[in-house]
Amino acid sequence: MSERGDKGMTQGECFLDVSKDSPFVEAVGSIDKFQARLGWTRVILTDKDDKKRIKDIQKDLYEIMGSLYLGKNWDNGEKRIEIIEEDTVLFKERVKDLVGFLISGENEIESRINICRTDCREAERRVVTLKLEREEKEGLDLDKNILKYFNKLSLFLNFMWRANF
Repeated sequence: MSERGDKGMTQGECFLDVSKDSPFVEAVGSIDKFQARLGWTRVILTDKDDKKRIKDIQKDLYEIMGSLYLGKNWDNGEKRIEIIEEDTVLFKERVKDLVGFLISGENEIESRINICRTDCREAERRVVTLKLEREEKEGLDLDKNILKYFNKLSLFLNFMWRANF
């Protein structure tokens, strides 16, 4: 409990007060929701490597939220992007015969992964909004690895989702 009273404000980037509907709060909130859904998905996964992949992604998201909060670059960005790209290739190989649009709802695992995929895309859009606001108002740029990570991650989740049909 913050005990600061609720006037529609919260602590944001670099401990500054910001409106609860600011692009910063929207971006961090959507990332937080995404990581929570990943945890909800992880509990039903049966493959130990998949569980580890998802937990590592959750850790990445906490690091990204911390980087945004502190206004710093994400130190592990390049390394984690490479790993996500490698994992994407693995899942893409599993689904090379699965083409076209798919309708989610065949099983619990694929349905939850698909929800995570859409949450990832939502978080990416919120981070883009934050990036544009920072550039316009403050002349600051966002760590390019953060947006690149979300872009690569949504592709990874797309193939992981398809692999679980």
